[in-house]
Amino acid sequence: VTDRPRALREMARVLRPGARVDILEATEPEGGPMAWGAKFHLRVIVPTIGRLVSGGSEYRYLQQSIAVFPPAAEFNKLMRDAGLEVEATIPLMFGATHLWVGRKPAGLLQA
Repeated sequence: VTDRPRALREMARVLRPGARVDILEATEPEGGPMAWGAKFHLRVIVPTIGRLVSGGSEYRYLQQSIAVFPPAAEFNKLMRDAGLEVEATIPLMFGATHLWVGRKPAGLLQA
């Protein structure tokens, strides 16, 4: 998704009031003892193995997509700006993946 604010607004628009949305994204770890290793894995190992197995550059795109994904706090703000309540932000796999749990506020209709 290249236009994240637009995609989040569309999610908020189509959800019923009170409905939940879960967003699972691959992310770059922001810190901690495993961050360097996870970043190396995402930036070097995954694209190299992907190139060897598929012969293409699809895995390089994946790495680039992960690298430009906003940090958790920034994505939380994007969700709130789109009209979603952020119920939880859960880092997984040492921060290499995040799960966002959001909800459209009850009683609100968006056009």
